[in-house]
Amino acid sequence: MRVTAGKSTTMLIMLGVLIGAFACAPRVVPPPNAVRRIAVLPPGGPLGGRGTSVTTYGAPVESLGDVLASAARDEIARRGFRVLDPGLVETASGGRVPASPEMAAEIIASAQLDATALFIRVRRWEFAYPTLRTNEVIASLDAVLVDPTTSKVVWETHRPVKPVQLHGELVGGQANVVAAQELMQEVFASLGPRHPG
Repeated sequence: MRVTAGKSTTMLIMLGVLIGAFACAPRVVPPPNAVRRIAVLPPGGPLGGRGTSVTTYGAPVESLGDVLASAARDEIARRGFRVLDPGLVETASGGRVPASPEMAAEIIASAQLDATALFIRVRRWEFAYPTLRTNEVIASLDAVLVDPTTSKVVWETHRPVKPVQLHGELVGGQANVVAAQELMQEVFASLGPRHPG
């Protein structure tokens, strides 16, 4: 009787572990064929945002939000989707950074733009070491495509916290640019190429 109880307990534990693993796995919804044009909105989160910052030497530097949005536009276009001009999206959003997928949909709908809204939430973005030089960036973010007419999510992916390898030691803004490019390639890999139709 004890042997059976022990086996039952072991089976329940294994089942719990499997269910837990599936419950924690990132949810990825494939995009419908209806997604043709995408409006990349300014990323939000602890280090997202718009605008430029200025170095001590007076040279303008893109903000992390601008760098991530640019990398997202480049990667989405590379996959065959049409991307709205960033100036048009900037005017439409009025500089607002959406705090949720629903707000992203509302911004695009109120501007009457014919495009699916891309909402990006940066959850974590930091250099692996407390120095100006690094060979990796610790990053986590959510990327969500939202239909502006229904506010329904048509595709999403969630990148857990882990390093983005830079394949060499880089300084400050260079590290952010390379990490953003690497990260967007990874994030939008599940988006796949656009299917003609």
